[in-house]
Amino acid sequence: MKLRKWLTYCGVFVVIFSLSALVYFSIAFKNGIDSIAAEWSEAQPNPLGDFGSTKTLSILPLVNWHTRDNSLQGEAGVSYLIKTDHNTLLFDVGFNKGGNSPSPLEHNMAQLGIEIESIDTIFLSHAHLDHRGGQQWVNKNTFSIGKEQIDLSDKKIYSPIPTEYPNAQVTVTPKATIIAEGMASLGAIPRQLAIGRIEEQALVINVEGKGNVIIVGCGHQTVPKILAHSAKVFNAPLYGLVGDLHYPLPEGRLSFFGINLQRRFASGDGPHKPITLATMERDLDLLTTQNLGAIALGGHDTSDQVIERFKLRFGDKYHHVRVGDWIDIVPPNQK
Repeated sequence: MKLRKWLTYCGVFVVIFSLSALVYFSIAFKNGIDSIAAEWSEAQPNPLGDFGSTKTLSILPLVNWHTRDNSLQGEAGVSYLIKTDHNTLLFDVGFNKGGNSPSPLEHNMAQLGIEIESIDTIFLSHAHLDHRGGQQWVNKNTFSIGKEQIDLSDKKIYSPIPTEYPNAQVTVTPKATIIAEGMASLGAIPRQLAIGRIEEQALVINVEGKGNVIIVGCGHQTVPKILAHSAKVFNAPLYGLVGDLHYPLPEGRLSFFGINLQRRFASGDGPHKPITLATMERDLDLLTTQNLGAIALGGHDTSDQVIERFKLRFGDKYHHVRVGDWIDIVPPNQK
């Protein structure tokens, strides 16, 4: 009898604790959404004006879901090599889920003949594990290209939130900021997700004679906010959009015990209001109105079904995001 009573008390306690935790989470989540909505409605970003331009722009996916061939490693993470007339930039550093050495990023760089010495700038879109080299580095408020951190003291490093790296200075760019000739940060756009608040920045590159190309890491900002914020900050027209926009529909790349993590916890309006196909179609319609000259949709957080939908809509303006395949907006030989 005593054991039965004890088990009953434990069961009641577990139920009460679970309900209390659920209520607390729901209130905190709702407060976070309301707070960000208020921030967004009151935000008055300052226009950057002329920030220069580049005659050429080429983007090489170094980490993403799809690969050119089996000699390269794909994963649910992101890293791009971006080359302009003036700079060679590394955009995010992948996931390295297995904690391997070499990491997928290091392996792919070696296969593609990319040396770290050729890179002058590192741009971190946001502090999630699949963009900073793994959760262990996010927990330490830093990032890593491989299993061990290497010397990056000669690189310019930009992050939307305070970030540390041994013997290197990281410049924080919460607002739209010029970072090089023809290259700027869109500034951090906040989003309340079930897994917590996130601040994500995108990279904007002005291509001479064409307009701005926006490179996006995950797309947590949402397409409508990216476009609206860009229109307020930059004078040049939008020419292209390259990167990952978070459409894990009907299923995402990461699951845990059958739960679609990307759809339930990293997009939409919470676990009970995940992103829908209707939302994706509205975003697709909005992008169509921009008269883009180039668009490329990464697959680390977007399903193959949605990628095919974008490919169908944009036709020859669409570029595949595959590790090892250059996306030439304007290649050097057309300078």
